Amino acid sequence: DEILALGGSDRMTIPAPLLEKLEGSDEEFSPSLDIESAKQCDLEEVANGCMDEKAFRYALNADVCGTEKLTEGLNAFIAETDKLEEAIIRKVRSA
Repeated sequence: DEILALGGSDRMTIPAPLLEKLEGSDEEFSPSLDIESAKQCDLEEVANGCMDEKAFRYALNADVCGTEKLTEGLNAFIAETDKLEEAIIRKVRSA
């Protein structure tokens, strides 16, 4: 459900088991995110659409949940990357 809800996001990393689950699904899918609907959005942009790194870091650090979730996500991504690298090394050495 979460993956379908994020349909249309660019550069999203989806774990292989979830891709397999999606492939076997008969559920209807239509992107919920697209450029045209973003252009029509009437929500105010954060920092009027212009935020430098200092302001971004300050805002992120003020959001404890956001900081923790970002850290969790990065740590999980790094751990999976390490596993993949190890698997590739084993495969190359055994060839």
